[in-house]
Amino acid sequence: MENVASTCIQEWNQLSGLNRTVGLIAVAFDQRNHGSREVNALANESWRDGNETHAQDMFSIFHGTAMDTSLLIDHLPSYVFNTRDSPSIDQHLVLGISLGGHSAWQVLFADPRVTVGVVIIGCPDYMRIMTDRAWLSKLPTYTSTSPPGISFQGSKDFPPALISSLQKWDPASILFGTSPIPSTSPPSPHAHSLYTPILTQKLAHKRILVCSGADDKLVPYHCSAPFLQFFKNATDAQTGWWKEGGLFVDDRVYPGVGHAFSKDMLGDTVEFVNETLAGKMGEATGSQAKI
Repeated sequence: MENVASTCIQEWNQLSGLNRTVGLIAVAFDQRNHGSREVNALANESWRDGNETHAQDMFSIFHGTAMDTSLLIDHLPSYVFNTRDSPSIDQHLVLGISLGGHSAWQVLFADPRVTVGVVIIGCPDYMRIMTDRAWLSKLPTYTSTSPPGISFQGSKDFPPALISSLQKWDPASILFGTSPIPSTSPPSPHAHSLYTPILTQKLAHKRILVCSGADDKLVPYHCSAPFLQFFKNATDAQTGWWKEGGLFVDDRVYPGVGHAFSKDMLGDTVEFVNETLAGKMGEATGSQAKI
């Protein structure tokens, strides 16, 4: 992440020139229970590797990191800019890779201060990706029923309390609960009346770049695809049923890329960040400095 952060800063400073009115500060930090923050190695492992509470552990880890992101937004400014004439921080972006991508989705839904996000090989639908992983792992709680998987949600491997947490914090569960994501567009009038207030409250006028590997087996694109298609149906400039919300979603899938942050993903990330900041700089007037 440090390399991504420094690249974004270097590219923006080069593009914007010496007379820039918008600056970029990038803060990189470890996911909870990873790197310098690791306290329990087993909690980072999968069902296949002997971690019986894999679903609970992974969700609580990256949900905690999403909370840390908002906490840093609360408190870092008082350390970085602590004088009366300091520049104002008026926009926040979030970028995450893998688990960080899961966290970035949560931050975009939970924190109104974060208006731009870059999600790299992350997933907005935890229930779908973990159900898929339970099938691949041949968990007894998935395979022992007929049809398979019918009782997985609510089992010891995916307990009711976890589902309740998802409905508070996981993007797909916030919108759809345990119901299937609708494949038709526009949704029924009743569904429209349910979705629109949530989308307006959490995502209006935000910008999101989603980068996925076509060959990713750990976070397969097919687990994100129904949710992203729902978004694209809602926001299409011509036919979108929620186009007035001003949400911009750029969904990119990279052929031949697995669970990795590829060179092309980095290039698209830098371009997306630069476009966002250039738009913000166009709003700045006079000598006003913005971060």
